[in-house]
Amino acid sequence: MQGSARILIVGREDGDDKKLAQALRAGGYESSIGDITQGAEEISGKRRPDIVVLNMRSAEARRAPRAYLAFAEALKQSALSSRMRIMLVGADADIAMEDSARHIDDLLIGEINEVQLCHRIRSLIRLNTMHEELVRRLGTSAKYGHDAPPAIDPPCDIDNATVLVLGDASDFGIIETSLSKQATLIGALTSATALDYLTRRSFDAVIINTGRDAAAYAEFVNDIRRQSRLFNLPIVLLTDAAAMEDILALYETGITDAIAKPFSQEEIQIRLQTLVRESRFRDTLKRIYAQAKHFATSDALTGLYNRGFLLEHLSAVISDARRTSQSVSLAGLSIANMEQINSMLGYAGGDRLIRQVGEAIGLLIRGEDLACRYSGCRFAIMLPDTSVENAVHAVHRINGVVANTEFGVDGHYHPIAVDLDITIAGLETGDTADSLIKRCWASGKKSKPSQAAA
Repeated sequence: MQGSARILIVGREDGDDKKLAQALRAGGYESSIGDITQGAEEISGKRRPDIVVLNMRSAEARRAPRAYLAFAEALKQSALSSRMRIMLVGADADIAMEDSARHIDDLLIGEINEVQLCHRIRSLIRLNTMHEELVRRLGTSAKYGHDAPPAIDPPCDIDNATVLVLGDASDFGIIETSLSKQATLIGALTSATALDYLTRRSFDAVIINTGRDAAAYAEFVNDIRRQSRLFNLPIVLLTDAAAMEDILALYETGITDAIAKPFSQEEIQIRLQTLVRESRFRDTLKRIYAQAKHFATSDALTGLYNRGFLLEHLSAVISDARRTSQSVSLAGLSIANMEQINSMLGYAGGDRLIRQVGEAIGLLIRGEDLACRYSGCRFAIMLPDTSVENAVHAVHRINGVVANTEFGVDGHYHPIAVDLDITIAGLETGDTADSLIKRCWASGKKSKPSQAAA
């Protein structure tokens, strides 16, 4: 059961119409195209878009760019603003945005890179997904008779971020000028210094400034992704345009996104704000979820949700997915070497290890995902609005960190490695919570972590 977000493209131009439409269709999205007037009519219709893409390559936008920026401002001031994201694509690097930047959720300067466009759209959609899951999660908690905290919207303005900048120092001044109103910057010339900073204080994002040799920082990125505390930290690569030609390879190194040089102030401002906003909202959700838990919904050993809560909540997620045609995936994670661990540590030591693995999984999941201890040494992760393909990628990243973590138990003086078996299944027509769970454990897509995930 595969659903798709709805994208409205505002701005017609034959070449870019085809390029944008093909990219969005390949990414699994539903899209429509029109001018500003048609866009306004569609936004007011019954089925509103999730993302509005303003095509600044269109003839209309080139004639009157201010009209497009005014349209974005009008949308942000409307009642729809909390449920709709606005993205500007194809703008010239010298576009004069002035105060309009605060009305844009994301910005792509210059030639449109289809892979990056879909990557950015997924990032924007996640904010909506996280917000929907928050409301739903609190509703499920209320069924257990617990007074849950009120739902909140994602943060709007980010004006007090702390950003670590690593790499070529010659651009530090430009980066600092671009982000001076949003963030405090701390520079590091070497990866070792940057890792030292990351262990001693909290950062909202990392910027790596390099030329074509992005691979030189691959090990640094891997070091970050192996740490559960830093697993979801946004990492932005500033690199030469030539390196952007194979952006999939850049994403596979573990970076969150890349921006081609020369970049505009608005582009780096807006991109950092989007990433920090998503990261902070995720952290806020975890705090709210923790407040909403109590003994009836939590597993006593790990602190994750228990199986009863998963069954109840998954039923609500499936009901919403049928209404919206969104996808849902479920992953099962089992400690494959649990028998050997129990033999080595005893059952009490084995329980302590299960607790550590559960805590790690809880740290590593995305803001919208739900992790529970299903039974014994088995865990389940529910991933809303996520296809099986994307679920495989998300769970492989978690498995990569767990596989590279040396767990420890008091009284045992050697590090303990944990091997996870993974099964993944996607929601199908007619599924219930029970049938999806049974199919996940019995015949889901068994997979091992890829090298990139590790």
